[in-house]
Amino acid sequence: MNQRSGPPGAAADRWAVGGLVALYLVSRIAAYIAGVRFDLSPMATSWQILDPVLLRHDLLASLLYMPGQPPLYNLLLGIVVKLSAVLGGGDWLTAGLFRVIFALMALGAVLLLYALLRRMGTRPLAAALVAGLFMCSPALMLYESLPYYTVIVLLLLVAIVWLFDACVREFRPGRAFALFGAMAVLIYTRSLFQIEWFAVLVLYAVLVLPGHRRTVLIAAALPCVLILALYAKNVAVIGEFSTSDWMGMSLAKLTTLKLDYGERARLVADGRMTQLALDDKAFDIPEAYEGTVVQKPHTGIAVLDHKRKTTGHVNFNYLPYAQISEMARHDALVAIRTHPGVYLHSVGVAWLMFWRPASDYPFLKANREAIQPWAWVYGKVIGGQPVYPDDPRFDLKPATVGVFIAIVYVIAALFGFGVLLRCAWRRRLSRLDATLIFIWLNVMYVSVIGNMLEIDENQRFRFAINPLIAILGMVALQRGLSVFRGRREHRTQSP
Repeated sequence: MNQRSGPPGAAADRWAVGGLVALYLVSRIAAYIAGVRFDLSPMATSWQILDPVLLRHDLLASLLYMPGQPPLYNLLLGIVVKLSAVLGGGDWLTAGLFRVIFALMALGAVLLLYALLRRMGTRPLAAALVAGLFMCSPALMLYESLPYYTVIVLLLLVAIVWLFDACVREFRPGRAFALFGAMAVLIYTRSLFQIEWFAVLVLYAVLVLPGHRRTVLIAAALPCVLILALYAKNVAVIGEFSTSDWMGMSLAKLTTLKLDYGERARLVADGRMTQLALDDKAFDIPEAYEGTVVQKPHTGIAVLDHKRKTTGHVNFNYLPYAQISEMARHDALVAIRTHPGVYLHSVGVAWLMFWRPASDYPFLKANREAIQPWAWVYGKVIGGQPVYPDDPRFDLKPATVGVFIAIVYVIAALFGFGVLLRCAWRRRLSRLDATLIFIWLNVMYVSVIGNMLEIDENQRFRFAINPLIAILGMVALQRGLSVFRGRREHRTQSP
């Protein structure tokens, strides 16, 4: 017997991983030749990104006080900007550094997806096919060419699932600490993930790892303290227990602003809504609120005091937006109580937006045009999109929804829920099922919470959980085929 042959499938895995890496390089070279370039324009325009001057010269103080976003995303951007300046490069070097970092993150996420599919029992060829299709998706090509946190969140989510599965298979304290540490990093990166998400998944880990409950809680303790420290900072700065002060304005887009102006005026006149409800824009310019809603702050902290960035774009970390968001949240809750149907309709539209191809996003337009033929084929064949939008916009056109995307999502969601119900009924949980339920909990959190609180960018939320949806869908397919084969064999063997 060959002692160096390794475990069954090891050679196939090596070939598959090598093939994925080669395919990544070839596909990205082809995209570059087609005209895809790393787009630095969001550094000047994006709401989530600090003023470039603050990134270079006042990074730590800005990260400490900024109320609009958790700090780690801008910390990464600031480090890259500072490193580029130290090396004496211009925009070309900054773009190059980002290109390398985001490429490594994207490739890492793809390889973790492959590893997870193999752990779920998927054969090497099928796992490589699924991972390769995701890797070559226009969405991944485009988001890794943009300094957004989308690819960062993608990598962290897949890594969190991988770490949880590793804990289930062979529990070690270090793995548990890495798991909860990665979850804390995600909360410090993306405001969609809040402490409730962390608490539910810690509780789930305690339930499914009964022999290690004390160690699980100890491993979660320090990450939990760090998360609470972030919340405490925002309580001190804006008086709100959250990692972002934008939720009220986001919720207003689904509620208050969906009411006609006359109805809003009536609710304001009755004293049930604030004057803010008469503004037709959720995230308006700061000058729109001065003198009537908020007072100009004088804290001495640039990220809180400046209405605009040095680029001329609005600084949504401007301190008055905390009060504006609080008022917007009050008005939104009134709108939900008085017109629940309006809110439910908005949530329904958000779900339809959620199922659009993730590359149909206005801020990807320049690079998307470079790979338009591939984006068209992918949207039609893989996404099942009846109408491909040449000029994607935020407003929904039902014909641009990906039919295949919606079908796979529904199958994955129902399958995960079925696994949960079956395990709860039998009071027995396999290692595989424990991971599948963990994946399902994350898919449900991102999709349900995201679509309840935001409308316009919902397909971008889904992009980060696409690997998790793919895993649930593949295992559902495998189990369905296994049941079919079993029944066919039974009929064949019956007299």
